[in-house]
Amino acid sequence: MNLAVLLFFAASALHFDITDARGKKPGGVSVEASDPDADGWYRLRVVSKSKSAYQLVWPFDARAKMADGPGEIPAVVIEERDPKAGSNPRIVAYLAVAELLGARAASRLNSAVLAASDDAFMKGVGLLYEGKPADAVEPLARALKERERQLTRIPSEIYPAAMLYGRALFGAGKFDDAAVAYLKAMNQRPSDRAARRARAEALIKAGKPEAAEELIGNDTPE
Repeated sequence: MNLAVLLFFAASALHFDITDARGKKPGGVSVEASDPDADGWYRLRVVSKSKSAYQLVWPFDARAKMADGPGEIPAVVIEERDPKAGSNPRIVAYLAVAELLGARAASRLNSAVLAASDDAFMKGVGLLYEGKPADAVEPLARALKERERQLTRIPSEIYPAAMLYGRALFGAGKFDDAAVAYLKAMNQRPSDRAARRARAEALIKAGKPEAAEELIGNDTPE
């Protein structure tokens, strides 16, 4: 079996649970995956057979990896220029994650609806977005543990949770713990520059420059 065929079957093995801003399955909408990168992550795009155009808001950077188990990979789409999307807490959380992790330009989001949420992930994202990293540590810790303990571990859920948790810990001055959180993100994406640099910065702040140098010593601009 040649490489092209193997890549086809690998990409077709990605199964998505696609929902829209209302939490419903949109008709005529699918998610297609490109060839994987060196870490096994696929670039995703939305394909719509309906009259409405959709955009992918989750995974936050339109990248996913095969799940470690039989479960489906959550994918959230919204209709382009949907005026109600900005009032949906779940959508606001996903847009905030993309902004916090550099996959989306800065904008004005109503993050207050997140900080008051009972959902650990949304609450942590909201607090971090509002510049309250110390308050975001506990809910983001819970959110990451929930994702790590699932029967089906989904890399596109774990990676952003680990990155956000690391950012909260770093902002709270807990640099050693932040380095550990960023390592969890690196375990999902070993070649990821953002995770590598974030861990290196945390190690430097923790007084471990030699360990940081091993991470970024050979890092060259793309």
